[in-house]
Amino acid sequence: MMPVNVMRAFFKIRDLRVAILLACVLAFSPAHADPSPRNAEPALGTYHWPNGTAGVDAFAAWLGRDAVWGLDFVGGESWSNVGWPIFWLEHWSKWVKAKPGRRLVLSIPILAGPVDGSGPKQGDVGVGVPVSLEKGAAGDYNIHFQQLAENLVKHGLADSVLRPAWEFNGDWYAWRAKGKTAAFTEYWRQIVKTMRAVPGAEALKFCWNPTLGDQQFPADEAWPGDAFVDFVGVDVYDETWYADTYPFPADATAAEIERRRKRSWDEWIIGSPRGLAFWVKFAKDHGKPLAIPEWGLVWSTHNHGGLDDVHFIEQMHAFISDPRNNVAFHCYFDINESDHGHQLSPGVSGTGKEEGTKFPKSAARFRELFSAGR
Repeated sequence: MMPVNVMRAFFKIRDLRVAILLACVLAFSPAHADPSPRNAEPALGTYHWPNGTAGVDAFAAWLGRDAVWGLDFVGGESWSNVGWPIFWLEHWSKWVKAKPGRRLVLSIPILAGPVDGSGPKQGDVGVGVPVSLEKGAAGDYNIHFQQLAENLVKHGLADSVLRPAWEFNGDWYAWRAKGKTAAFTEYWRQIVKTMRAVPGAEALKFCWNPTLGDQQFPADEAWPGDAFVDFVGVDVYDETWYADTYPFPADATAAEIERRRKRSWDEWIIGSPRGLAFWVKFAKDHGKPLAIPEWGLVWSTHNHGGLDDVHFIEQMHAFISDPRNNVAFHCYFDINESDHGHQLSPGVSGTGKEEGTKFPKSAARFRELFSAGR
């Protein structure tokens, strides 16, 4: 998820795309879905703030599930955070070991410092030294990922799922890959080879993870090769600038709101050129399971979210549960921030954060669909 106060990219759907939308939607029918179904139910995870094990456990309890996976993000403020995120690892290690079925999905920054590439402003390595994908491709940063793998092994987290450079097809992180796909893909390969070479790290899994839509460029142009990816991930939010969807007109009837929500699902989330239909086929073509490492409803000050959208919850459940889509795991982004939010669960009281949901109808439906023993 992009940082607080950074708006997602403004989606401009070119006229050229409109002609193929219906074809894309029609292609996403059961007859065209992945014919190689998974046998196991996709694993469910959640994000509930940094080192948010209490929030993950509260989410699991709300659903009556014995175990839910935990999603977290290593801070990119310094190279020390990347190689030695000991605070994260100690915290999550205890949590993972405490109950069977738990697993950590860890998002890893691949360039330290702010989005402009000026380099880290803190830490004891490379402070003030500009960073780049090109330097990463040359192997300049391999030591940080070797150290990370060693520390994951040391803390008993060597079966974690890693998301290096998540949402690289946007423009809100230093590792934005537009115009630099050759450097990005080689850097990705450097990271994977370096980490896999660490003794005991063989079980680490790597999730190549753009966000939905073309964003700044078509993410498939930055595919690093089948040998270097374990999951094809895509982040999916009920948020769009697609025409005739969101925001809702002030005088919109309930029927009009539902029409717009269904249009968003059919023509943007599923049927746009790099919507879910595209990624199902892409993952299948590359022999990889699909993952949805972040997904959620959206309320926002920019008003381009679908709000309390039960249709979105139902469609996501149907998509995730359909074995032909080969979804291995998915994580609901269960937080509220000052200018946007996604939270469904009651959360954890006494945190000083805005806990609870703004989506009561959707929360009830989510609980019905994803709870244990449903």
